[in-house]
Amino acid sequence: MESAIAAAAEPARTSKYGWRVVLFSGAGWFFDGYVINVWPLAIPFVMIDLHLSVTDIGTITTLYVTAYMLGTLLGGTFADYLGRRSVLSFSVLFYMFVDALTAVAQGFWSLGFFRFMTGTGTGMELPVGSTFITEAVDSRWRARLLSVMGIGYPGGYVLAIGSFATIGAVWGWRGVFVASIIPGIVVFFVRLRVSESPRFQWARERLARGEVKRDRVANITVFRKPYVRDALPAVLYWIGNAFAFWAFYTFIPLYLVKVRQIPTPVELTWLATYQVWAVAITYLGAWLSDRWGRRPFAIMFAALTLVAVWGMTLVPSGAPLYLAGALVFGFNNATWTISFAHSTELYPTHIRGSGIGTTMACGRVVSILAPLFFGLVAARYGIAVAFRLGALAWILTIIGYLLSRETSGIALERIEEEAALATARPAAAPLALHDLVRSGRANDPGGRRFHRRRLCLLGFGLPALGCDLPRRGDRAAAAHDGVERVGSAQNPRRKCAPLSESGGVIATTASERKGDPHP
Repeated sequence: MESAIAAAAEPARTSKYGWRVVLFSGAGWFFDGYVINVWPLAIPFVMIDLHLSVTDIGTITTLYVTAYMLGTLLGGTFADYLGRRSVLSFSVLFYMFVDALTAVAQGFWSLGFFRFMTGTGTGMELPVGSTFITEAVDSRWRARLLSVMGIGYPGGYVLAIGSFATIGAVWGWRGVFVASIIPGIVVFFVRLRVSESPRFQWARERLARGEVKRDRVANITVFRKPYVRDALPAVLYWIGNAFAFWAFYTFIPLYLVKVRQIPTPVELTWLATYQVWAVAITYLGAWLSDRWGRRPFAIMFAALTLVAVWGMTLVPSGAPLYLAGALVFGFNNATWTISFAHSTELYPTHIRGSGIGTTMACGRVVSILAPLFFGLVAARYGIAVAFRLGALAWILTIIGYLLSRETSGIALERIEEEAALATARPAAAPLALHDLVRSGRANDPGGRRFHRRRLCLLGFGLPALGCDLPRRGDRAAAAHDGVERVGSAQNPRRKCAPLSESGGVIATTASERKGDPHP
């Protein structure tokens, strides 16, 4: 028992095991980057070879995104039942063979089938890999090490470009898909060297002993109190992230070749060097979010991505076009990496995979329409207009983070404690409201000190609208009625308790807490 707890304890610094987990997850994201981006690079050739229209390509990509959503949902959920390592090992073994079979497609239906099956496998990587890393590394470096995992994606993109420049030049797009099985085999053997997450094993033991509970289908638990307060904003920012990605990112090669008339060798060079920008800006964004918070920098990078997309469609060709495209890749990847970190920090271990998998999948349900939206708008108004309209989805990302709470640097033990408190006393919130109103009126008959911003104490205020800010008169009110409001671990000066604490408020008399250090 004690050894299990010790193994599951969050490391004070990232151990060798933690770095192996980062490599383990990064290797899968590397192959994911290859598989995902082989498709948009192949689109111009596939359209000619199989006589497909832009609308057909949009529909096939929609099928892929639908499967990607299902894979995200299933992968995150299965990771809470079968283990992080087991699910990731299975996923890469599955989709490396299915992706290779795309080479034998003969038309719209067979191509759509193989892309659907490939999407199911690739969709499992992100929620499970992010969960695995979060549980294995130092909380102070969480986003930065997730960005190291994220390096695998542009690395896979570069490999896809290299495959088209070499294998594609000789054997065409079909040869490139056949060759995709090689990096898949390498990734599979890399994953054999990593053991299962000790924290997952510890959580499974706690479930068996009845110390924590979840529904038979863990996805339902994600939308029950107290987790629903975090899940809904996460769904909103994942809708923005995913819709904007699939309405734009996938079709950049087509835009550069068909609209801007960039020669294929130049296009491939641009796309390869864009990955360097992506790595640098993503790490910068992760570092900023580790030091100063997830929410402000996720909002900033989402807004910058929107602006960069519009700029890419408006600037002249040449250096301005290249720079705009580079910034799009960098800002987009930074927003996604911060979102991985934020999502995994919202839930306790026994539903962490289901939490990120379910909220991402809900976002991707809407994003299923993105490629179809692109195909229809592009066919009528042009690709540039489709890009600009699709990029407006980043506004949803911004709203989602405005409604969410800050999680940067939170310890996993703290998440477990807050969840235990919140689920142990679900009826505390109405009592807190009654007592707060009654005591407020007794001490202040005019009701001047009980204003609507204090509703954030009860857990159903909006944290973005002032709950983290000191409020005028609070210190005087505490002196008047002898009550001290306790802050959070992330911000000891905050006047509101964390949203996941039972009842949303902890109040003790100041005399009782004299000399008692903040937990």
